[in-house]
Amino acid sequence: MSEYRRPSGGSSRSGSRSSSGRPSGSRPSGSRSSSGRPSGSRPSSGRSASSGRSSSSGRSTSKRTTDVRRSSSERSYRDERRTSSAGRGKKKIRIRSRFYYLCFVALYTIVLLVISAIFLGYVSRSLKKYEKSQSSFAIEKYVEDFKSSLAAGNLPEGFVSEGSSQFESADIKLQNLMDATNGKTISYEKDAASYNTEEPVYDLNADGETFAKVTFSATNPQVILGILTIMDWEVKSADLMNTGNTTDYIINAPSGYTVTVNGVTVGSEYLTGNNANLKLFANAADYVTIPQMVEYKIPALNAEPVVKVTDESGTEHGCTLSGTTFTAAFGTQGEMPDDIKEEALNIAQTWSLFMTADLGGAKYGLDKVRQYLIPDSFYDGLAKGWAGGIDITFTSAHTLKNPAFENVEIGDYIRYTDDCFSCHIKFDKPMHLTRTGEDIVDSTSSTYLFVKYNGQWCLVDMVADTEN
Repeated sequence: MSEYRRPSGGSSRSGSRSSSGRPSGSRPSGSRSSSGRPSGSRPSSGRSASSGRSSSSGRSTSKRTTDVRRSSSERSYRDERRTSSAGRGKKKIRIRSRFYYLCFVALYTIVLLVISAIFLGYVSRSLKKYEKSQSSFAIEKYVEDFKSSLAAGNLPEGFVSEGSSQFESADIKLQNLMDATNGKTISYEKDAASYNTEEPVYDLNADGETFAKVTFSATNPQVILGILTIMDWEVKSADLMNTGNTTDYIINAPSGYTVTVNGVTVGSEYLTGNNANLKLFANAADYVTIPQMVEYKIPALNAEPVVKVTDESGTEHGCTLSGTTFTAAFGTQGEMPDDIKEEALNIAQTWSLFMTADLGGAKYGLDKVRQYLIPDSFYDGLAKGWAGGIDITFTSAHTLKNPAFENVEIGDYIRYTDDCFSCHIKFDKPMHLTRTGEDIVDSTSSTYLFVKYNGQWCLVDMVADTEN
């Protein structure tokens, strides 16, 4: 704040003097006017009045000057106060703005940290959950439960589950498991042939030797973090392998047929993938749909099982056992209709006559036999090759009896579809060789396969008994 000083009382006009020669407005102590009165007293004459007016005018001017200066100083002081106050106000605003900004940044940072912590916690929990959902954790827990169950004298999970994996009693399986693991270190490893991530297969080993296989099945799949799938696991089946005291059995049956072992349905998990077309149907597959023969492997049975195979209609098909392999009959066996029997026998005997050049007609009766053959089929080509080749000319000259065929048998009729059947035909064809006078017998004993083509039964294959 500027210091306010009172004016000295001098006139606004510097250097102006009164008529007495002194500076205007000066009032020296003890000075008197020409009349002898003290200066400043009211004169009675005109000069004194003039002098008084001049002095009064000077005082008035001095006061105005003083007031003006005082007013100017006060305005300056107020301006400075206002400027200082405004500055302090702006400074306070700036301080408050900075304070609010810092508060906002701090709050924003805290919110981000909280959100980040929540997100990172979720990611961490999700990754741990994903890791624990792997099948390796399921088999590890299963092995521990497996040991506990055996120690308690109970059959572990999977070996007694309902369905296709239980072919023998629990007591037998429990004893086999105890024999396989007694005093041995149990471990596990993933089966080398297991590629299905939703049904992984693990080998259980006793001192490094596999004694059982455990199959898991994925359930309740859930996607986390947008890319990871977690799931629960349950034991689908557990099967004891052949440990030397048990036997593995093979079952061959047509695809689509139902196979049971000791009354338990055999599931697809026992298929080996070794599928094959029956030899009899090799030349028929181009004309009719014939099921393949599929192979099942039933592991580690303690005794010979009872195997049954039924078709879609529930009709049971017999099985033959060779060693440890069961083979189911294919098709529906039954009584052969007379008209089909007559036609099948006629076709078989026509082919036999053609092969010994006894059919008669152009090209050894080629057209007569081709009416029972599918154009461009294997046997159609064989017939044309035989009739047009040189081999047929080497057939020994002979005569036939009348009737030409003896000991005729036809049976084992099996219907596979409405357009396909097979039967076994057997007959003898006596022949008298005219050049040597020798009598010989041309015998036939084969299974014939027929297919209906354009409404006509045609021969598509034959398998001699010696080829079976």
